[in-house]
Amino acid sequence: MDDHVSRSQNTLSQADQMLQPTDDPWQTVGMRFPELGVGGHEAGSLERGLRALVYSSASRMKSFATTAAILSLCSKHVLALPGRSYQSKELASKSYQDSITIEGLLTHAKKWQEFASSANGSRSFESEGYKLSANYVYDLAKQSGYKVTRQTVEFPRSKIHSQELKINDQVFGPGEVLALTYSPSTPKEGITAGLALVLDEPDTFLGSGCHRDDYDGLDVRRAIVFMSANGCSLANKVAVAKRARALGVVIYNDIPGQGPFQGQISPNASESLPTVMIGFDAAQSFVKKLRASEFPDRTPWGDQNNVIHIGANLDSSTASPGVNDNGSGSAAIAELLVQLAKFKPSKNAVRFSWWTNGKTGSIGSEHYVKSLSKAEKKKTALYIDVNTIASPNYIYGIYDGCNASEYNTVTPPPGSSALQKLFQEDFESKALPWTNFAFNTSSDYNAFLKAGIPVGGLSTGTTGFKSEVQVAKFGGQFDVVLTNASNGLVSDNIDNLSKDALLVNARSIAHVIATTAQSTNGIDAEKAAHSKKVETQV
Repeated sequence: MDDHVSRSQNTLSQADQMLQPTDDPWQTVGMRFPELGVGGHEAGSLERGLRALVYSSASRMKSFATTAAILSLCSKHVLALPGRSYQSKELASKSYQDSITIEGLLTHAKKWQEFASSANGSRSFESEGYKLSANYVYDLAKQSGYKVTRQTVEFPRSKIHSQELKINDQVFGPGEVLALTYSPSTPKEGITAGLALVLDEPDTFLGSGCHRDDYDGLDVRRAIVFMSANGCSLANKVAVAKRARALGVVIYNDIPGQGPFQGQISPNASESLPTVMIGFDAAQSFVKKLRASEFPDRTPWGDQNNVIHIGANLDSSTASPGVNDNGSGSAAIAELLVQLAKFKPSKNAVRFSWWTNGKTGSIGSEHYVKSLSKAEKKKTALYIDVNTIASPNYIYGIYDGCNASEYNTVTPPPGSSALQKLFQEDFESKALPWTNFAFNTSSDYNAFLKAGIPVGGLSTGTTGFKSEVQVAKFGGQFDVVLTNASNGLVSDNIDNLSKDALLVNARSIAHVIATTAQSTNGIDAEKAAHSKKVETQV
């Protein structure tokens, strides 16, 4: 990635590496090299070349690097709302919950359906339906008096496929792609894997693949790494990629106007991988700038050093309107934002976010968290994730901050248990059943978990089949998928929402926002107790 592009995106950060593999068969890299000698044998032409698709929002189209614009609605001054005098009500749980109506929630959900219907049935990233959704949220926040600023995140989308080296429609001939000296041979059938970008920051080692830390947050196991020649020796780059358990490496010349050069890597098998190089211009030719939107929105009032953060991904799957998954979550926080603006300022600041690329590796939320400084992360008191809260065959799932279910694949940070208890107490006060909902690594909350920020939230379930125990507890249909098997399909439309579940969950989130916006004492106490325990053990 060239320096000009990096500089032109003011908030470009290492979070651009947050690209996760999926099961999409298009997300593959094929590499095939001829047998190479180690005694000065020059690499010949690449017999089969390579083909690649970067871990990102892949779809069945020509792939290319994209730029996602992240729209931040960060209010810096006193909110200039129309008729500010109507903010006469103190923010309290009951009044905030009462302000959340099914009519208000459905107003936004119906918009998602409208946008999808006008754009080939989808609100996926890059689609017209997604752009309409993003503009709608933007306008909604503006009309509520929030000030809008813009961030950008650049991430790759590429496909290199062969018999020869080919990027999109560009074929690379002899001299345009070179296997590096001492590069080990691939199997006869070549290597097929995903391509993971390690970003280059000129004149530094940061992000150029020279240190193991450059791979933090980037899983390259079973992947082929793509990076520039900048920063350190090619041998060192490949050795680090080997330790990160990559399968191969594609390096591009970091000097504009220059093609690949015949570099070499270590002849030591423990430090080498199949490696090729292409020229600078060739690497840049498939970088095209597309824009997506994500909307972090913070109230101008309240303690800016103690922020309550609520988020939901805005995009749908490629073939779906996504009105439940995750239109229900993004609609809920849209209405929560609108209604919160009608109350008197709370003690703590509140931030709402609509994440881009939630369906393709949670790229937006990963970028946002990675772009925060350590001090800014400490200012985030908690994060509430709102993902699929109106499944027709629903359960009431509360994220397991206590780790009581023992099904979490990640450990919730201190404070998450206290956050779970707030949701739990709300459900129990209304005589509503609930169950623990396990954390994993595939949702937008994952970036916050990794940053040590307390996380909580609600979900009505997605892909699981309803058990007899769940039917007895929540009602519904036994052995039927919680979403009626609508995930990612055309059938996830406005008729696929449980209005009861949508309202119950939205109001419970309102309760937790209203409570923590006034005080985070319970969460702070849990974090302090954990810190004291760690100090005692040390």
